[in-house]
Amino acid sequence: MKKVLFLSFTMMLIFMLAACGESEIKEADADTDTESTNDDSSEEKNKEEEKPKTQNLAIGDAVEFDGMKITLNEARIEPGGDFDEPQEEQFVVVNLTAENNTEEEQTMSSIMNVELKDADGYAYTTTILTEGVKAQFDGSIEPGGKLRGEIPFDVPKSDTYELHFSDPFKSGKAIWKIPSDQLQ
Repeated sequence: MKKVLFLSFTMMLIFMLAACGESEIKEADADTDTESTNDDSSEEKNKEEEKPKTQNLAIGDAVEFDGMKITLNEARIEPGGDFDEPQEEQFVVVNLTAENNTEEEQTMSSIMNVELKDADGYAYTTTILTEGVKAQFDGSIEPGGKLRGEIPFDVPKSDTYELHFSDPFKSGKAIWKIPSDQLQ
């Protein structure tokens, strides 16, 4: 009986690890050369370019993330409403657009895909803001479709922030640098 349980657990673990992978991340507006040569150094360069890497972006920049084009449209400080008091010092709201360039329906989750870090490296997840947010950045996107939404964060004041977008089941990350003086 123990052997069967151990074998079942091992097989389940193998399937779970096989489902995990690396995200393909590249700048959305980047030009790519398609020249090919038989030179070994060219092959090594192509392999290096294929590896996913962290992207450092600015407000207004878009990134191609596993067939999804993700754009940080704006970042701003929101005062909140009658029922919204920041537990830290302020609410920072980011506005994102996701475009599905794949053949399958995709799902965006503000809780699982996005976090905001301050200059000290502390990470913050989304919070609830009853006023000042147009629409949440959560939902399904059909092939060829778009989703635009906003994500509020309750954060302390900082000189800079970093918005991190990732897939929790794959490696790779896109990072937008947000200086405080660019918050609207």
